[in-house]
Amino acid sequence: MSSSNFDYWHIKIIYDLAGYVAAFLVTLFFTKQVFRKNELPNPFHTKNEKREYMMYVISGAMLWGILISTFDGAMIVGRNPENGILISKSIAGALFGWIITAEIYKHFKKIKIPTGILFLPGIIIWVFVGRIGAIMTWIRDFTYGNPTSLPWGVDFGDGIPRHPTMIYEMILLGIFFGILCLGLHSKKRKWWINNGFYVFIITYFLYRFFVGFIQPYSTFWFWLSTYQFISIPMIFYGIIMIRKKHS
Repeated sequence: MSSSNFDYWHIKIIYDLAGYVAAFLVTLFFTKQVFRKNELPNPFHTKNEKREYMMYVISGAMLWGILISTFDGAMIVGRNPENGILISKSIAGALFGWIITAEIYKHFKKIKIPTGILFLPGIIIWVFVGRIGAIMTWIRDFTYGNPTSLPWGVDFGDGIPRHPTMIYEMILLGIFFGILCLGLHSKKRKWWINNGFYVFIITYFLYRFFVGFIQPYSTFWFWLSTYQFISIPMIFYGIIMIRKKHS
């Protein structure tokens, strides 16, 4: 393994672990706050069911995150063989896998109470920390944007000013986290507890869809990248779930 590859994975592992720990602590605190105030019935029938749910959704998130990222990486390698094999994981793919696995599990276990909101603050923190790691790995992470002449373009190590799409995403996450906190401390708290997760999914995947047009990903289908393609069903999922709650 070359020195640059070692440094890349060293940084990725550090920030991934930091993100997981931060997400766990935030989720633990938020869950206790919600249940303590009896604002959301416990969706799980037993503690064992909760542990089983977590095992399934985390496994699904990891599996889909790796599969989607590796699939997209294979197309990049096909276009630029000098990049070598790109085996990694993606945040969008992990969220995609989390949702699919969670909905399948809830369907078979007949869980009707929303579970996403319990993990939303932790998810936001996890993605935010992950993007810091992406910035620290510079050009190796393949999450940067296309070249730009805008004054805030950033050179990620190849001498070309590019859209700092990781920073764009961090700004979006910060704004959403602020809105979520305000919503959870307002008269609309109950609405945010029931719908906040779906609002986040719509917002995040809308961002991933449109930012894909300024990122150098290979097109997958109809001039869309892999991440833009998976964003479409996720956006409709969020809309359908909110409409379902209101009906």
